[in-house]
Amino acid sequence: MTTEQSPDLRLLLIGYNDGVLAALDGTRPAGSVTLIEEADLWEAKGLAARAAAHPCLGEIRFGRYQQDEQFLDAVRDLVRDSGPVHAVFAGLEYAVEAAARAAEELGLPGPGPKAAVVLRDKLLLRETTNAAGLPTPAFREVNSPADIAAFASGGPCVVKPAGRQASLGVLLLDAGADPEAAWRHCTGANEGRQLANRPMTWRYLVEERLYGPEFSTEGLVDAGRVVFCNVTRKYTLDGPNPVETGHTVHTQEPFWARELQALVDAVGYGSGILHAEWVLTADGPRLIECAGRPPGDRIMDLIDLAYDVDLHDRWIAGLLGEETGPAPTPVRAAAIRFLTAPRPGTIAALDGADAVRARPGVVRVDLTRGPGDTVTDVRSSWDRLGSVITTGTDARDAERAAQQAADLITVTLYEAQEPDSHER
Repeated sequence: MTTEQSPDLRLLLIGYNDGVLAALDGTRPAGSVTLIEEADLWEAKGLAARAAAHPCLGEIRFGRYQQDEQFLDAVRDLVRDSGPVHAVFAGLEYAVEAAARAAEELGLPGPGPKAAVVLRDKLLLRETTNAAGLPTPAFREVNSPADIAAFASGGPCVVKPAGRQASLGVLLLDAGADPEAAWRHCTGANEGRQLANRPMTWRYLVEERLYGPEFSTEGLVDAGRVVFCNVTRKYTLDGPNPVETGHTVHTQEPFWARELQALVDAVGYGSGILHAEWVLTADGPRLIECAGRPPGDRIMDLIDLAYDVDLHDRWIAGLLGEETGPAPTPVRAAAIRFLTAPRPGTIAALDGADAVRARPGVVRVDLTRGPGDTVTDVRSSWDRLGSVITTGTDARDAERAAQQAADLITVTLYEAQEPDSHER
């Protein structure tokens, strides 16, 4: 990849993302990234202190991009005040449409607004892929428990919001499940600080339940052509809430690249990064959903470790038109396992992290909760307690190390009636 960079390089990030900024800190000039963020989220998440840790981040501007077009005023003001922007990209799921709109307005490479709209709405994605002839589970929009019951006819199904993130509100229903409870769960999903403080509108769908191992494909796309495709094995919780418990990166398989290219063609995706999730059924791969942004859950970290690459910077380099060289291939395996509590309650102690960090193969341990925090049943990615990342010579080696490390971190909860006694 070329290292020649203009001293006045300006990159526009819409939606604050620590992982993206951390990756660009070491590869792009200080102050070269301008951020547009919702003022509500800037304050609610305490982003000022976090932003100060990133040398690449220069100017901060505020604009409404969550179900709002006011951000375009901020983009136009930026160009008027500071000169041209050279690349635009989304840091968050809810910024995907805004980044695509901004890129189009500025005449820069991007997913394209139409593709971004499709990727942000699971109903539109189902309709689009079905129209393109791709295998699609049966589905329909729902507006009530009666709609769910009519679709399911007493059988299994999946109920989900059409435009949320992090598995929020997704519910796997077995045969005979209560549609009233499913509707309350799906429509009552609450993300707290992830949403700006103003009214939002949401759509919901029910669809055929798919069975089989789950995978995701992470792809870089240049002018409609997939130029890199990684395959990630996904593991999820048993039961009705399919929240991810772990991921493994190790291999590339040509047929996954073909599936991703067919998806790119179907939605008319232009340039950027994609994260598509699939179930490998007995009849072949079936798409769950696809996001026009970097994957979460530290999958980007796993890819970097497995391929000896900086995928964030490779993504941005592609948008800038820089030469990136041949697509990388994996040289090792990397795995992540997420930490959860044994039951809802209040954390008295989280032990073992320091000892785990010293274990062979362990690359990183992150704890997102601590003593005094209240934990609930795991219904979305936000309900997990942290994660452990490991590497290995192959997938089995990395997964074994990750699971053993995760098992050594113990969560002690206060007893419900006796705060001075503990339960492990």
